[in-house]
Amino acid sequence: MKRTKMINRSRIMREIWINRETSRVEIARSLGLDKSTISHAVNELIEKGVIIESSEGSSGPQGGRRPVHIKLNREYGAVLGVEFRPDSYTAVAVDLEGDIIYSRFERIAIAGEKFTSVVIEILHMLIDELERKEVNLLGIGVGLSGVVNAQNGTIRYSEPFGIVSTFDFFTNIASLFDIPLFVDNDANACVWGELAFHRRKDLKDFIFLLLEFREPGTNEDRDCTKIGKIGVGIGIVINGNVHYGHQYAAGEFRSLFRTENSVGQFSLTSDEHRRIFDDDAVMNKFLHELGAHVGLLVNVFNMSHIILGGAFDELGPRVKDIFEQEIKKSWPYPYTPDIKKSIWYSSFADRAVAYGAAGMVLNTLFSDLEVMEGTSLMLNLREGLVVF
Repeated sequence: MKRTKMINRSRIMREIWINRETSRVEIARSLGLDKSTISHAVNELIEKGVIIESSEGSSGPQGGRRPVHIKLNREYGAVLGVEFRPDSYTAVAVDLEGDIIYSRFERIAIAGEKFTSVVIEILHMLIDELERKEVNLLGIGVGLSGVVNAQNGTIRYSEPFGIVSTFDFFTNIASLFDIPLFVDNDANACVWGELAFHRRKDLKDFIFLLLEFREPGTNEDRDCTKIGKIGVGIGIVINGNVHYGHQYAAGEFRSLFRTENSVGQFSLTSDEHRRIFDDDAVMNKFLHELGAHVGLLVNVFNMSHIILGGAFDELGPRVKDIFEQEIKKSWPYPYTPDIKKSIWYSSFADRAVAYGAAGMVLNTLFSDLEVMEGTSLMLNLREGLVVF
């Protein structure tokens, strides 16, 4: 019974989130539940302060009682999303309406032996700042580059951060905080942001491409001759669910066109990496190579959208043109899909990972309201009680 109540509450919260403002009658109609069930769950949420009654709507064509509109209470609390990079971090706090109420960017060396201590220090500083602003912080999401098991809170491997054996993020970092704290791969964090903040029920099958141009020599643990200047991560959503793969490495890849002279993920040589911003031929080679892989994924899995984040908006309209060409090359049918309308630039720009990490927490809160009431969901994940 308790689990059923929790499911009903989370479905109601999602329905309010998608519509921003709605009524008990509209929720019952949309979810196919009886009005008494909805009313009981809504009244509980109002008592807890999670949602509020906002206004009265218009009565129907037959007259009668005017429906009372309800919406999420933005004053109830906020969630914090943080993107950690080897040489900097970006943080955003988002209220229950999805609006950013706080943001911060700082350059600081994070990779290597400093990783644990610096991440803990930054998180404490962010929490203290939000407490001074009297923000009720409900949870924290962290996004970073690497192979991350989001369910048990471990980082299996992250070359940019110098993590070459499994790092227990939960034990070493998350368990030290009273606030629920989650970690995921940066591209997957972006996916959570798109799922949460676009408020669209039809956004179910898509990929998110996160592009980063890494500067060589930003810290002593990184060697550009090994990892290259280009980093591309892919987040995959199938039927509305983030696809992690059986080892949580979905979206990590190396180009099929690499040779023994290649550096990084793609077939580019060290010299081509150095010239990529100055030589259009090299940039086009990279984009066509990436587009060929995108075309394979999009067509094999029949994806509805491709969302581009990170540094893609710096490259101009040719990205869409090249991707469209490569998708058409691997399309097996005589009719042509309307590809360009399916390729979007993320609206979250350089804050896509941090904003997405906040969306990951919101999604989790809406899935299990017990988190808002003081239960550590990460502990529940460790015990196998909740999977999101």
